Amino acid sequence: MGFHADAPFCYTACMNDRYTRRSFLAMACASAGLAGIGPSALAGAERKKPNILFMMTDDHAAHAIGAYGSRINHTPHIDALARRGALFTNCFCTNPICTPSRAGILTGMYSHANGVPVFNDISPDIKTVGGYMRDAGYYTAFIGKWHLGGPRTVRDSDWDRWMVYANQGEYFNPWYWEKKDGRIRRTEYKGEYATENITRVTQDAIDRALAAGKPFFAMMHHKAPHRNWLPSPKYKARFRAMTLKDIPVPDTLFDAWEGRASPIKTTAMTVLRHMRLKEDLKLAEYFAGGGKFEFEGRAYEGRRNANGEYIDAWPEGMENDNRAKAALSYLRYMQDYLACVQSVDDSVGDMAAFLEKRGIARDTLVIYTSDQGFFLGDHGLYDKRFMMEEVIKMPFVAQWPAAIAPGTRVDDMVLNVDFAPTFLQAAGAPVPAGMQGRGFVENMKGRTPADWRKDAYFRYYVEGGEHATAAWYGIRTRTDKLMFYYKRGEWEYFDLRKDPEELDNAYSEPECAARIAQLKKRLARLRAALGDRDQYRNAREYGKPQP
Repeated sequence: MGFHADAPFCYTACMNDRYTRRSFLAMACASAGLAGIGPSALAGAERKKPNILFMMTDDHAAHAIGAYGSRINHTPHIDALARRGALFTNCFCTNPICTPSRAGILTGMYSHANGVPVFNDISPDIKTVGGYMRDAGYYTAFIGKWHLGGPRTVRDSDWDRWMVYANQGEYFNPWYWEKKDGRIRRTEYKGEYATENITRVTQDAIDRALAAGKPFFAMMHHKAPHRNWLPSPKYKARFRAMTLKDIPVPDTLFDAWEGRASPIKTTAMTVLRHMRLKEDLKLAEYFAGGGKFEFEGRAYEGRRNANGEYIDAWPEGMENDNRAKAALSYLRYMQDYLACVQSVDDSVGDMAAFLEKRGIARDTLVIYTSDQGFFLGDHGLYDKRFMMEEVIKMPFVAQWPAAIAPGTRVDDMVLNVDFAPTFLQAAGAPVPAGMQGRGFVENMKGRTPADWRKDAYFRYYVEGGEHATAAWYGIRTRTDKLMFYYKRGEWEYFDLRKDPEELDNAYSEPECAARIAQLKKRLARLRAALGDRDQYRNAREYGKPQP
């Protein structure tokens, strides 16, 4: 299984005694509609190599999913997936930006170990989980957003079929790079919407696997709901008709950031100042289409030019009202973001129906997740890059009728670097020693290993850049977190039991001193155990990072 930095530090998980082996299997049989099949037959089904469908979105925050308590939208198909299987409440991204997270998922390694700490190419010399799954007898497919360099960084030996977007991909008229007849070629789908298209393309890849008579490992990586949030016509008008009554602002939208370290005060990525009026908020288009905005008892009309045409500018009377501007930015952002999410939810439902139609749902491990979390106006922010809960927390739901009882809730702490070992563990394949994550198939089943981790290490490398962020590393436990902005010499500590929204930096509180000292020691041990020696301390946001 390789080395695990957390192995000596164990705790008793709350779910260890949730099911006995016999009751678990009986419940799983019933939930799968297998009344005539006993526990012994189901145990045999567990030993059969499952198909694995891994569906991942880009920037879909857990708090925009009904199963996670969303108060701003409904996601019936993702919620149904969670009811039929397991919902993980503490899944985290170790380096919360797109490219490093994807590298961590594919390699099972932290950024300093796989060489992808920022927006840089992954080395094609690194064998990804696709290659190991292929070695285990799987038909492997990668469809969608790669974002780890161009198609020449995709290893042909790892995938039976791969089709990757160029950079971020396109919402409309999507196209892919793929290997055909020994050459990299462009395949276009004119007149289609990316979320609907990738659903169909992935289904085709699965059909190819079934025709080959092999179990499949399919990674389906959506573009949505990445900036600049272009909804399908199916949902665009419906969501743009919504108001702040339909999509209430987060409690911290107008956070003044008092008592915090400097990074949140100097970042550019606020809904008030960093949203582009045309590309992101699309104000002219919105008001020209009949969009309405009312805030704190006042109705605002879009601004027009001398010809009476709407323009991308703040409405009359809003120029000096930062609260109104922040609220309008939030509403417009959420209308389009949530509309994109709704298409993703449809895709999840379509994939579930497809697996049922093919008769393979019971023996397929289906996973839904995102590459990290995202600020949805929380603390007045959008994007990610901080070590705050909205950002590092990833949604993760898993259905596997042959092995996971419906309605399972997993509170154990799992990480994106655990995904690759989990795929291999589910397949009954060995986990390479170089992988730093740990498989959590048993956790999915409600059987937490006694030595499961009780804390985890996180790191983000970019100081400055387009979003004006701060580089940091830190540790999170089940109850608190400590982070160090190492280029600014500043620390933050939050007790998540007392301060779940992270509003009060308690680093200087005398009563916290002993706990902080403990965490500093543990943080140093984790860094050493994982081999983080500041290899990429001076990495810039883009380009090949120099050690």
